[in-house]
Amino acid sequence: MSGMITDGTSILSDYSDRTVVLEVTGLCRQDVMRTSNYTTKVPYSCIAEAMKNISCMGGKVASVHVS
Repeated sequence: MSGMITDGTSILSDYSDRTVVLEVTGLCRQDVMRTSNYTTKVPYSCIAEAMKNISCMGGKVASVHVS
């Protein structure tokens, strides 16, 4: 790509050690307290699966924070 500067290494960023905090709203489960928002921490590699599970339970992801 033109204008792209590289240092010659082929190592790409590794996100396997990062944790993602998902803030969920509208979640209705008996084992989860009824609150307006619910936060959960998941590994970066499991974001898609976690969001699918939240959607299947009727919740919506309000925010995502990578830590």
